[in-house]
Amino acid sequence: MKTKINISKWAFLALGILFLSSCSEDVMDKVNENKDNAKDVTSKFIITDIETSTAFNIVGSDLSFYASVYMEHEVGTYNQMWDAETRNTQPTSASTYDNSWKAIYQNLKNAKTVIAKCSTGGVEVGNQITKGVAEVLAAYNLAVLTDLFGDVPWSQACDLAILQPTVDKQKDVYTAVFAYLNAAITDLAGKDAAFSGSLGGQDLIFGGSAKAWTKFAYGLKARYTMHLLYRSTDKTTDLNNIITWADKSFTSADEDAKYAVYQGQGTAAASPFAQFYYDRDYFSVSQSFLDKLTARNDPRANVLFMDASWNLRTNPAKIYAAPNGTADEAMDSYDLSVYSVAFKMPTNLLSYHELQFLKAEAYARLNDNTNAWAALQEAISSCISTKITTLVDDVNTEQDLGATAISDTQIQTYLTSKVKPLFDANPLQEIMVQKYLGFYGGEGEALECYNDYRRLQAFGQQSFIPLSNPKNSSKFPLRYGYGTSDVTANPNVETLYGNGQYVYSEKVWWAGGSR
Repeated sequence: MKTKINISKWAFLALGILFLSSCSEDVMDKVNENKDNAKDVTSKFIITDIETSTAFNIVGSDLSFYASVYMEHEVGTYNQMWDAETRNTQPTSASTYDNSWKAIYQNLKNAKTVIAKCSTGGVEVGNQITKGVAEVLAAYNLAVLTDLFGDVPWSQACDLAILQPTVDKQKDVYTAVFAYLNAAITDLAGKDAAFSGSLGGQDLIFGGSAKAWTKFAYGLKARYTMHLLYRSTDKTTDLNNIITWADKSFTSADEDAKYAVYQGQGTAAASPFAQFYYDRDYFSVSQSFLDKLTARNDPRANVLFMDASWNLRTNPAKIYAAPNGTADEAMDSYDLSVYSVAFKMPTNLLSYHELQFLKAEAYARLNDNTNAWAALQEAISSCISTKITTLVDDVNTEQDLGATAISDTQIQTYLTSKVKPLFDANPLQEIMVQKYLGFYGGEGEALECYNDYRRLQAFGQQSFIPLSNPKNSSKFPLRYGYGTSDVTANPNVETLYGNGQYVYSEKVWWAGGSR
């Protein structure tokens, strides 16, 4: 008995020590736990994050900055933007776009999370509007990803169980893009479940309006159908669909899909292009862009530029522009875009004027020049009056440059005396040039400008928008290079990347390439 008692005693002590050790580990786990790092978040709060990241990290940031250099909206005159201008490592380096590459995949992962939470079996099943918004944002980010990079990991991406996802063909990725948009249009006709409440103010783009998001989805269908036009097997049907879907989208600039909550200079939430200039000063006025304005006596040439001391240039003849591809690497040497001090300028995700440009192009390709001209006039008028007025109000509030808006009379004179003769001579060319000019500013629309040019290349129509950088003869970036994070960790991507030189020789699929 004595032996048994002793054994029981030691066993009890051992169990006690084990228990105390277990309790100690539990306590320490809780001590190290970050209470602010939530394990689960209601979908409407995730939507806010996706919207902000899409505007600031994708549409209004590095991806667009580089596109603005390649499309000669700006000349890169310092550091990595000068390297991009001179084609010195930046277009081919895997590190160039890595931040944006990772941000897109994070946005897609978040969108997938919302869609799952709001679908059958999810904790927020019945939140149809929130689900629809997530589907539109998923389509948007996925299209940007494949438009710029071509074939990309997708069907196995955003899954922590698959560390080296396979690469999907661009054609298949675009099938997913349209599937998201079609699902969104259906879901947005529903409602949000009462238990979680509507998106409301958590939706920084449309304030939770299902009608606005539905219009956005239709507008994106028009945009992306135009992206795929070269690959279309029935161009007439697709061109008519572009017109139909554009007509189901925004009816004025007041409905634009834009991120318009930037707080101005000196804040942590300034417009990304202006903040990039303020922090880095890497851009200067592009000579080839200025030449296109002055050749048309375009009234925008009098309000879009300033000198290095932030004095408005009202006489285009006195603008000191940087030569494309051969500029000196220097700060505060050449003149600057006025958008460089527009710290509250919204980031456009999709605008009314873009939809009108899409309609104008579709009508022109259908040989309906009467409707093409009507759509082009509306596109230019809306673009100039809306963008320039917003710009003038912004910069005069921030810096009091004394800039003035362009009047309706000036716009009409420009249309009739300058644009119409060029349109009559070559309707499609003038539509594309005017779209190129209209997309200038804050670089929120530079990505679509870059997409347009590559579409024109596929059709052999790139001469519509003449670019002046002498490097383009052999080194125009036909696509963006995959990000370092996957080039170094995923053999499927590493193989496609090689040494990065493919960006100068391989077009994306929809522009006539193989991937």
